Amino acid sequence: MAAYTDENVAISGDVFRLFSPTEWRKYVYKEVLVESSDKKQHKGWVQTIDPVSKSIVLVGSQCKENIPVQVVVGHAIKSITILSVVEEHLLEDHRLWLDRLFTKSTLQPEYSSQDLLNRKLELKSWLERNRVPVQVSGDDGELLSISDALFIQPPYEAENCISTNEIILGRVQALINSKPGNSDHT
Repeated sequence: MAAYTDENVAISGDVFRLFSPTEWRKYVYKEVLVESSDKKQHKGWVQTIDPVSKSIVLVGSQCKENIPVQVVVGHAIKSITILSVVEEHLLEDHRLWLDRLFTKSTLQPEYSSQDLLNRKLELKSWLERNRVPVQVSGDDGELLSISDALFIQPPYEAENCISTNEIILGRVQALINSKPGNSDHT
């Protein structure tokens, strides 16, 4: 099925929900008007489309101080119309603006190799004190590994954990966040 991405052409929700992820991507970073089954209209820039629920995340105008974000759930989409497309020479800046709204500050502190080593050893010690079987791994010993089920990358903070097991991931991240001296610890 070919995606309809022409401006000002309304696509029914039933057709939209049948699109493949590749076809949905053609709507991302474009301004759309979504009519929902409750007869409301939702206008904004598409930040992402969830491939499971077919829900759309819409972001309001970047000219406003408080940028509105709304999610239109997939089953409630009656129609969707592309209103405008960012000009090619402005597209990269527009993408960065939308993507940065949903990421942590890009102003990450720079750590020296000694700082990273200290952070790694402190976290390893904290995990061991809490009876977590942690080992140093990676080609250069830069990773902390927990039973090969979870890996922690530099700079060794909760968001640097990688695991396919959500239960282990959540518990280890909570433990890291509870570490004394952690800036995220409340």
